[in-house]
Amino acid sequence: MAFAPYEKKTCLRKNSFGILEPVYQKKQLKTARQLDLVLAPLVAFDPQGNRLGMGGGFYDRALSHLRAHGRRTRKHHPLFIGIAHELQQVDSLQVQSWDIPLHAIITERGLRYFY
Repeated sequence: MAFAPYEKKTCLRKNSFGILEPVYQKKQLKTARQLDLVLAPLVAFDPQGNRLGMGGGFYDRALSHLRAHGRRTRKHHPLFIGIAHELQQVDSLQVQSWDIPLHAIITERGLRYFY
């Protein structure tokens, strides 16, 4: 997974998954390590900061370098923040060894940190 710049005037096109993404030149792409913040959608989250995505593992692979630096650290970029509704919170999620936990979650009730 690579990340492209986006501004209000950026042209968008559908990717192979039917998701709109910025039209970019390859030299504009950034890796997750080059970012300060990644906002991620999710299906569910738990009070420990575990995230259930759509099952592709894209964010887990892109952010795998965070696993080596401990579960809850802000010393290494990017901050990984989930975007959800409160009703998406569940009591607990089954965690796999490759899952990258969230540093925080943003819902309609505000921002909560997990470390």
